[in-house]
Amino acid sequence: MWRFLLLFFCLHGLRDATALPDQRLPGNIIRDHIKKYLDFSVDPCEDFYAHVCPTKFNLNFLSDLMNNKTELVHEHKKKNPECINESDILPGTFLNQNDSILDGFQSMDCAGKEKILKSIYLSNLIYYEQCRMELVAAVDALVASTLTKNLRVDAKKLFENLKNAMRKEFERTPWAKNNHAVEKYEEALKKITFWTFSDAEHILTTAFRKSEISYNNCLKTLKTAYNDKVSKTFCKVMATNNATNFLHGSHEELSEMGLNEIISDRLLLFNYKNERIYVSNDFLLLMNTNDTSDLHGTLGFLLLHEIMHTFVFGHEDIAANNTLYPYWTKHADCVAKQAEKTCETFPTVLTEDGQSQVNSDFYIVKSQCLSIQGCNTTITFEEDAADLAAYRLAYELGKPKFARKTMVENYESITKDEMFFYGAGIILCIPNGMNVRLFSGQPHSYNYQRLNSLMSQMNEFKTAFKCKDTDKMIQNKAAECTLYGSKAPLTRKNSSN
Repeated sequence: MWRFLLLFFCLHGLRDATALPDQRLPGNIIRDHIKKYLDFSVDPCEDFYAHVCPTKFNLNFLSDLMNNKTELVHEHKKKNPECINESDILPGTFLNQNDSILDGFQSMDCAGKEKILKSIYLSNLIYYEQCRMELVAAVDALVASTLTKNLRVDAKKLFENLKNAMRKEFERTPWAKNNHAVEKYEEALKKITFWTFSDAEHILTTAFRKSEISYNNCLKTLKTAYNDKVSKTFCKVMATNNATNFLHGSHEELSEMGLNEIISDRLLLFNYKNERIYVSNDFLLLMNTNDTSDLHGTLGFLLLHEIMHTFVFGHEDIAANNTLYPYWTKHADCVAKQAEKTCETFPTVLTEDGQSQVNSDFYIVKSQCLSIQGCNTTITFEEDAADLAAYRLAYELGKPKFARKTMVENYESITKDEMFFYGAGIILCIPNGMNVRLFSGQPHSYNYQRLNSLMSQMNEFKTAFKCKDTDKMIQNKAAECTLYGSKAPLTRKNSSN
C-alpha cells in the first residue's frame, strides 16, 4: 500500500473524530505565565512591560503558544498510527534511470518512453520537496484544527459577541451619530466573518483525494512496463505535485489570503479586505481558560484589534479614498499624542537621521549619532488606533464578568481586573523587548511602547493596580483618547452632512 495514502486515511479519521476534551489541551496559559515569570520587584505602576516581561527570561509568549500547538499535534500523531510522521511521508528516493525502461510500454518504443518519463519526472522533481513539505504542514494543520474543534466553536461565539458590542458602541458614539456614520459602519461590520483553518479543510481534503486518484491512475499506466520501485517513485512525485497544483489553483481568494501561510498555521491573525478575520489554530488555545477576564484581555483584544482595522483610518486609507473615512471622527490626533508621549517616557526607539522629534538626547550606537524618539506616529497610527479602540471595548465587554469574584483563585491577591491587564501584557512579551533599537519602519509600534501606551491610557489600570498620580505609568498618559463609545468626543456637524 502506498504510504502517502495513509495521509488520506488519517484525514478521514480526524474529520470524523470527536475533538479531544479541553482538559487535554494546555489551559489557563495566562495564569501559568503569571506564576512562572512575573517580576514583582518591578512596580507595575512604574513600568508594566518590565513587570510582565522580565528581561532575564527572554520571553516570547506567542512563540511558546505556537510550540504548544505543535507539541499537541506531534503527540496526537504518535498515538494515532494512521497519522504518519514527516519522515515517513514520501521519502526522497530518486528514479534509477539505468533500469527505468522496460519493453512493452503501450505503443511507444523504448526511446520514446524514456524521453517522456525523464522529461516529466525531472520537471516535477524540481518542486517535489517543497510540495511534499506543504502537504506535511497541511496534515499537521488539519490535526490541530480537529484538536481545537471545541475551542473554535467558543471562539466564534466570542467573535459574534464582540461584533454585537461594537455595533452598540457605534450607536452610542456622539460623532458617529452626528456624522450619520452609524448605519454605514454597521453595514461594514455585518460583512466581517470569522475564519479559521477549518474553513479551508474541504479544499485540502479534496487535494488529498485528487492525489490518491492521480497516484492510482499513474500506477495503472506504468506498472505493466516498469518495475515496482520505478513506478511508485515516479507516481509519488507526480501525485504530490498534482495535489499542490490543485491547492494553489483551486481557490483564488484563498491564494490571495496567503495559502502557504494558512497551511503553515503559525500565529496568523489578520483582517482580510474588511471581510473576514482569520485566526490560526495556535491562537485558539487562548480560549482554554477558566478566567473570562484574561480571555477578554487576550483573544478578545486581539480579535477586536483586527476588526477595528475596518473602522480606524491611517494615511494609506486616506490616500486610497476609503469610503468610510469621510464619516470618521476629526478628533483622532490623541492617538499620535499618546504614542509620542510613550516614546518620550520609555525612550528605546532611535532614528538614524540625528534629528530628535521630542528631545535632544543622543546615544552612540555602531559609531552613528542616533537620537532618542525614532517613533514615527504617521506610520504606526492605524495600528496604534486599533489598539486603543479595541482595548477599551474589550474591557467594557468583560467588565460585568470581572465583578463576579473579587480574587482569582489560588493566585494570592491578583484580582479579575488585574488579570485582564496581564492578558494583553503577556501576549506582547518578546525577546529583548526593552532593548534600544532603530525604528523599523513597520506599521506596529514596538511592543514595549505598545503595551505601556495601552495601560497608561486606561484609568481602569490605575484603579486596578492602585497606582498614584505621580507614578511613571500614570504620568505617561497624554490626552484622553476614546475613539468609540459614549465618552468619545462630538465632532461638529459639517454643512455638507
